[in-house]
Amino acid sequence: MPRAFTDAERERVRARLLAAAREAVPRTGMRRTPVDALTRAAGISTGAFYLFFESKEALWVALMVEGEARARARLRAAAADPSPGATRRVLVAMFEIIGTDPVLAAMRDPEELAWLERSFPPEAMDAARADDDHFFGELHDDLVARGEVGPETREAFVGLPLVALGLAQQGGWLGDREPLVRELLVDALAARLMAR
Repeated sequence: MPRAFTDAERERVRARLLAAAREAVPRTGMRRTPVDALTRAAGISTGAFYLFFESKEALWVALMVEGEARARARLRAAAADPSPGATRRVLVAMFEIIGTDPVLAAMRDPEELAWLERSFPPEAMDAARADDDHFFGELHDDLVARGEVGPETREAFVGLPLVALGLAQQGGWLGDREPLVRELLVDALAARLMAR
């Protein structure tokens, strides 16, 4: 039976498990990372893992929530910058985050993404998508309020993270051209969104 942990120990161990998972994602992905590799890195027994997370999938959800919070903070900061060009800054941040964030790497790998979708109930995936749509809708509305984009572009704007994801998933095929293609896409999208 795993030993009991103090509240302070629980916080530290949970942080170590998340750090171990964060490091494992770029190397082996979520589904290929065994629980015992994470617990070894965190310095606990495999049985103790389940005192912190009910499953490996629950750990990955916590990691994704953490990564999403960082991403959303960066996008909000890009939109809140009072200088002109907030729309382009938001798009640059969106494409960079989705294309480079190690935690969101699972979204870029079609096999990892399929594993995630199989691991969670359809209602949970639908709720996550609805939450993303809501966030990007609010971000769009902030840009509308600043006079950066027109209200008629909302549905297209909400769909842009999927465009960024598609580019990130195919980036390997583009090789050295990927940054050029990304910049061209961002410029074209920003120009279209800001056109009146």
